[in-house]
Amino acid sequence: MQKFDIVTIRLFVAIVKAGSINEAARREHIATSAVSRRIGELEALLGVRLLRRLPRGVEPTPEGTIFARYGEKLLGDLRHLSNELRDFNYGEKGEIFLATVTSGILTGLPTYLADFGVDFPGITVDVSELTSRESVDAVRDGRADLAVVADNIGRYDLDYHVFCDDPIWLVTPKGHPLIPDPKNPQPVHFADAIKYQIISLHEGGVIDDLISEAASKLNHDMHPHIKVMRFGSLRRVIAAGLGIGFLRRSSVEEHLPHMNISGTPIADDWAKRQLLIVHEAEKNLSSATKTLRDYLLKKSHAAASPE
Repeated sequence: MQKFDIVTIRLFVAIVKAGSINEAARREHIATSAVSRRIGELEALLGVRLLRRLPRGVEPTPEGTIFARYGEKLLGDLRHLSNELRDFNYGEKGEIFLATVTSGILTGLPTYLADFGVDFPGITVDVSELTSRESVDAVRDGRADLAVVADNIGRYDLDYHVFCDDPIWLVTPKGHPLIPDPKNPQPVHFADAIKYQIISLHEGGVIDDLISEAASKLNHDMHPHIKVMRFGSLRRVIAAGLGIGFLRRSSVEEHLPHMNISGTPIADDWAKRQLLIVHEAEKNLSSATKTLRDYLLKKSHAAASPE
C-alpha cells in the first residue's frame, strides 16, 4: 500500500498552484532543495512523473494533475476535520492563523488583537503580514483562517465582511498647489492630480492597479520617473519634493504632523475604499475563528462610530 505524508502533499499542491518550485518553497518557508527532494521521492514512490520542467517554472503532467486534485481535496477534508474537532472547545481555546495587509495593521488591528488576547487567553492568534493577493491565497489554501485585505482584490468564493473604511488619499509635499491649506484640506479630483509628477508605488500592487485603471479611463499614460516598493519610501520621496503619490488614509494621517507632507482624500468615487475580513464558508469555520472575526468586527465598527 502506498504511503504519503501530508507535508509532501501540501507542497505538491502549492507547486502546482504557484507554477514554480522556488515560489512554493518560499510560501511554505521550506528550502527549495528540500522541496525538490520530497517531490523526487514522491515520484519514485509512485513510479510516475508528476512535474514537467519548463524554462521558467514547472507544470503538472496528466498524472500530476490527478494527484494535485485528490491532494487538494484531502487537505481540505483534513482542515475541515480539524475545525470540527476544535468546535468542542466552544471558541474558548484554539489557534488561529490571521493574514493581513499592512493597512490592516495601521487601522487598529494590533490594539484589537491585544484586547482579544486579554479577553480570550486560551486562543492563540498567529499573524502574518502579506499582500492582499497572498492573503486571499493563504485563506483559499488553508494556510490562514482569516485575512484582512483590500476590497478590490479578487475574493474568489470566499465570504467577506467590511472591516473598516480606508479610502485612497493624495499625498503631496507641504505647500503643494493641490493642497494649499493643509489645515483645511479639500478633496482633490484625480484628473487634477495626474497633471503632476506621480511616484509609483509597488508596480502591480493593489494601489498601483487602482491608479493605473483610473488613469487609463482618463486616457492618461503614466510614466513615473521614480518607483518605490514601500509606503515609508513613498512618504520620504514625497517629503523631499520629488513628486506626489497615493496611499490609503491609514498610511498618511499619523505622519502628517511630523513629516513634510500633506494629505487629502481623492474626490472620485473609486477612491472610497474599504478593508475586508475574508474567510471560508461559515460552516467551515471553527468556533475560535468565528469568535475572533466577530470580535474584530465589533471593535472596528465601534471605533468608526464612537458614542
